[in-house]
Amino acid sequence: MSGSDWDMFRYDLEHTGETSDIIKNPKELKLIWKFETGSSVDSSPAISENFVYVGSDDNYIYCLNKNTGELIWKFETGSGVYSSPAISENFVYVGSFDNYIYCLNKNTWELIWKFETGNDVYSSPAISENFVYVGSKDNYIYCLNKNTGKLIWKFETGDVVNSSPAISENFVYVGSKDNYIYCLNKNTGKLIWKFETGDVVNSSPAISENFVYVGSKDNYIYCLNKNTGKLIWKFETGDVVNSSPAISENFVYVGSQDNYIYCLNKNTGKLIWKFKTGSNVDSSPAISENFVYVGSQDNYIYCLNKNTGELIWKFKTGSYVNSSPVISENFVYVGSYDSYIYCFGDPLISERLKKLEKELLSLETNGFDNEVNSIKLKIKNSENILEIENDISELKSKIDDSREREKIRLQKQKELYEKLHLLDTKDLKDFESDVGEIKN
Repeated sequence: MSGSDWDMFRYDLEHTGETSDIIKNPKELKLIWKFETGSSVDSSPAISENFVYVGSDDNYIYCLNKNTGELIWKFETGSGVYSSPAISENFVYVGSFDNYIYCLNKNTWELIWKFETGNDVYSSPAISENFVYVGSKDNYIYCLNKNTGKLIWKFETGDVVNSSPAISENFVYVGSKDNYIYCLNKNTGKLIWKFETGDVVNSSPAISENFVYVGSKDNYIYCLNKNTGKLIWKFETGDVVNSSPAISENFVYVGSQDNYIYCLNKNTGKLIWKFKTGSNVDSSPAISENFVYVGSQDNYIYCLNKNTGELIWKFKTGSYVNSSPVISENFVYVGSYDSYIYCFGDPLISERLKKLEKELLSLETNGFDNEVNSIKLKIKNSENILEIENDISELKSKIDDSREREKIRLQKQKELYEKLHLLDTKDLKDFESDVGEIKN
């Protein structure tokens, strides 16, 4: 996975929520585009290459151009899609409230397979090696073959599994509404350990080094030893914790229904700072460099300084933001209950890249495929704009030189045809010399 891809819920298999991509000027973030679906968007987007994949309560899974918001395709399931898509190779995996887990071709939206569970699938799939791991409201955690959808194993918990599995080494970590956090062998589904919290666990675990971090409806954030399930520390917030933790360096970031976003020392659980929003925070934070991005049910998307909790930027959508932000290159993507998927970025960068892309497309570039593909890749990855401009300038010079050489060649060819028309046997030696010159 490249830095610019955010191809599963919480970015990686350990659900750290942190990308190496950097938003260069978060204070300057502006709305670049928004796309309207037919209902609320609780699903968190996934980014793969040049596309955004996301579900909606209107029953559809959407694929959009990540730079323009243009609809590429949409696929209809039998009910709402709250699950967040996961991308692996050329395929999209996602759950639906129609009880199915779907595998689609990410480019053509062709259905490859679907697997029926016994109830709604709110949980977001995790893809590890050749397997898909996901929970269902039928109380089971499933492991499926990612290529065929064949059931490998399933593990029964005592209640609904809305939590999304995290994977570290050979183990799967997931929460359940039966109040437990589970650790299973990822190859066999065998129970390694389980830890009981005081209430429902909708939060998805995050893993860092030897520790698992997760929230519970009992108002606590927990840190457990990932190998034994032993409690290391717990931190009490003022309300339910459905948000999934993000981890960066020595800190854990998580939201609570007490309206706060918390930053804790990941080793001790000590409070570093907390930031108050205007309502519940069920959205899970995303981290890019020194900044935390998160949504709230006060309709806002926030950017905070990750070290101090200082507000850097916020944007008001038309309704709740339970979707968790994702970051790709210089842009932030997130869904809202107002039915829209939003893209934010630096408009100057976005506009210049669009102009450069348009300029490249306007050129007659036959015979320069390698140069064109290299520049397209740099534009797609929002790389150094000056470098892209120089590359296009050099390409123009090569095209001009090529055209000039072709012009000279055609002129010589014309002259040759004229000589050929007047050719006398005694001029044969001169004619052969001219043909050689054109060939060269």
